[in-house]
Amino acid sequence: MIKVLFVCLGNICRSPMAHMVLTNMIRERSLENNFEIDSAGTEGYNELNHAGIHFGTKKILKENSVPFSEHYSRKIRKSDYQYYDFIIAMDMENIVDIEYIVGADRDNKIKRLLDYTNNPRNIKDPWYTGNFEETYADVVEGCEAFLKYLEKNNLM
Repeated sequence: MIKVLFVCLGNICRSPMAHMVLTNMIRERSLENNFEIDSAGTEGYNELNHAGIHFGTKKILKENSVPFSEHYSRKIRKSDYQYYDFIIAMDMENIVDIEYIVGADRDNKIKRLLDYTNNPRNIKDPWYTGNFEETYADVVEGCEAFLKYLEKNNLM
């Protein structure tokens, strides 16, 4: 079982989008029994408010026929580091915040999603940019590259 945790700042836009996109990709490949996927944020404000997936994320997932279920924001916990095999952040600031919460990345589990691509970079936060299409394209690119990484390294 490959355990993946996607992490962004608030856990209402990018990380749940990546969670749902990767879940759909593995479902299409009949690999859902090989994965456990979740998402979290580095701040707890949305968790305290029981915030769900942002309407812009829901809209872009619907437009691209990506099924999703409701997800409520939660903050990453120190124990997540031991539990998950891959902790995949959306940007470098997330990585700094994740390591502040979980400690040093001794096992090299923490990477940005687009670090798995040929063009490593941050995924912009659509909460600030309003550009959910760009974020979705980056998430799809990253998830496809992550699956190729797993295949290439015989991890699935």
